[in-house]
Parts: sequence; structure tokens; C-alpha cells
Amino acid sequence: MKVQVVYTSHCKDAKLLAEDMARYARTYAKPITDFSFQEDIDLLVIGFEEYPCIKDKELENFICQLSRHHIHNLALFNLFCFKSKQMEKVIQLCLKQDLPLMRETYSCKKSLKTKHCLDDDILSGGRVYIEDMVNICNHYY
Repeated sequence: MKVQVVYTSHCKDAKLLAEDMARYARTYAKPITDFSFQEDIDLLVIGFEEYPCIKDKELENFICQLSRHHIHNLALFNLFCFKSKQMEKVIQLCLKQDLPLMRETYSCKKSLKTKHCLDDDILSGGRVYIEDMVNICNHYY
């Protein structure tokens, strides 16, 4: 089973979580700028951070380029500080693109005090999430 974990290039905390999740899934995390759109992938996991009042064009352009023909399952995770509104917008964009979006998403609130260091609860939640998504893809799809 081919699993890819990608993150938006400007998100430092999402990169930390993506790398930990990828290690747990026995793969590597990479920025979405390094993604190959022609490769067939069983599970693509996209990570991003939410910033108040900032629209993430890089993430929107990336999702618009994805194809159902190459992506068999799509999972999302995000980190936020105040409110988790961008996740809803990303889900709507994925549905609009007719991508095979998994029902479960992983959203976690990060602390404002710790920069570039994630709590153990966030990391362990990410590990459980990726393990669940891999198991679902292996056993049900």
C-alpha cells in the first residue's frame, strides 16, 4: 500500500506532525511542492495550519490539481489556534473536486506558547489517526 503524507510548505508545526505521522506509516513526509501528480497513491494525507484571516492559496491550488484517477483515498489533518474554519472550506473544495475524501479528519488545537514543538497528545493523536486511516484503506477499500 502506497501512503503519502504532505504538508503546506509554510507550516512549521504541520511539518512536525506530518513527519511523525509519516514515520508511523513507514513513509516520508514532504511539502506539497514536491508532490508528483502522476503517481498512483492509495492514501494521501494532507496537513495544514490555520491562520486567522489568511487564505491558503498554495493548498487550494494543490487540491485543484489532484485527480481521483491517481488518488484512491484522501485524508486531512490540521492544526489551529483559535477556530477551525479552514478545515470546512478544504473539505468543501475536496468534495467539489470529486476527490475520494475519507470521512474522518484530524484537527487539533496547538498552543500559542510553544513554537515548533508539539504536545505529546497531538503527536499521539496523529499516530492513532494515520494508523486508523491505513487500516481502513487496507481492510475496507
